[in-house]
Amino acid sequence: MSVHRYPTSALLADYGRAGVGLALTGGPVLLLTPAPSFAWSLGALALVFAVFAGRTMLRQLTRIELAPEGVRSIGPWPRRIEWDRLEAVSLRYFSTKRDRRDGWMQLDLKAAGGRLRLDSTLDDFHLIARRAVEAAGNRGLSLAETTRGNLQGLGIRLPDAASSAGIGA
Repeated sequence: MSVHRYPTSALLADYGRAGVGLALTGGPVLLLTPAPSFAWSLGALALVFAVFAGRTMLRQLTRIELAPEGVRSIGPWPRRIEWDRLEAVSLRYFSTKRDRRDGWMQLDLKAAGGRLRLDSTLDDFHLIARRAVEAAGNRGLSLAETTRGNLQGLGIRLPDAASSAGIGA
């Protein structure tokens, strides 16, 4: 079994983004008397940054355990995915720049009883993605073309069953 966490550096950067966003949107609402429509707009944006800060806190409190029988998150909202019950694997890439050089990936695992989403800032993310692809291959699950391309971008070789199964999950 291996234990994985989101690195402090990524979390601190996200906390910083949330803090700056809250200061720039919530600060004027609290300290000034802006026009009502402007205040509502800033308040809505402040709420978005507050939710982002809360999400970051949840990631900080969560650890991921990878075991031969499955993967699970331990924290405020625990989830468990058993490899022998895996139903779908999806790996998506979200670009932060037009040239697609910077961004992050999100691994979405679905099994009977739940779903687990992990993003690529997680320590040793590629190990979990590789194990999920192996489990998908063992179960004969098809992987979408986008997922296959993103896995190759991570350097993960696809098992024959998963790579030739066509577009699906």
